[in-house]
Amino acid sequence: MKFAFSIFGCAVLLMSGCGVKVAKSLDLTLEDAVVDHRGEAVDTGYVLNTDYLLLYFSGHWCGPCRSFTPKLVDYYKKNMGGNLFQVLFVSADHSDAEMKNYMLSAQMPWPAVLYHSEARKRIKMQYAGSGIPQLVLLDRNGRILADSFDGKKYLGPQHVLNELHQRLADRLKEREVDPYGLSASSGKPLPIPDELAKRFRVDGFGKAKNQNMAFINGELVLVGQELDKGIIIEAITDTYVEISYEDNRYRLNP
Repeated sequence: MKFAFSIFGCAVLLMSGCGVKVAKSLDLTLEDAVVDHRGEAVDTGYVLNTDYLLLYFSGHWCGPCRSFTPKLVDYYKKNMGGNLFQVLFVSADHSDAEMKNYMLSAQMPWPAVLYHSEARKRIKMQYAGSGIPQLVLLDRNGRILADSFDGKKYLGPQHVLNELHQRLADRLKEREVDPYGLSASSGKPLPIPDELAKRFRVDGFGKAKNQNMAFINGELVLVGQELDKGIIIEAITDTYVEISYEDNRYRLNP
């Protein structure tokens, strides 16, 4: 244990659930318990409608966490986070206000488990190790694919990111070949104008009541919605948002 604490610098003991790592139904656990940095509700489909989910146990008071979080944010943005995978923040902060401030200051583009909730307690009991920062990689069925802990041995969060990256390798390679996709109107790839790419950031995707939805600039959007004058959402898939603008169609990617 001394070895683990020397790595963390400011490690915190979390409940480990007596070592039980059997996945339960996350959709039921997280129902009405997922929020953004403002504390506003986020549909659980935004978190669970993905092949891979990273649980991120972290707290602003922890120096190693503050060092790792920017790396995770950068990885998320560069590797189709919110699309090929999602991150869910499980706060180890001392209050709800501290959690929100941490999310805002670190510019976390992913949601969190509601601070004062039974869901947060259950997830900590089921998945948390003996310190932070910690990442746990789950598949669509809630099975653990990688963990920052191997028993009591601390492997670190980068170990989990490396495992995720290997699993995403083929799909990320496809994105390099065709980063924009094909325009529905012309059948040819169209580069996204810089002004649109800067104004509209696709944070992720979800589904509710058999309707696809996306999160752009942190806001929930649906097909037919006008992002701005003359900019209409024409289609939302699991990988991109297609918009019409000045008689052309463009695909906004995460």
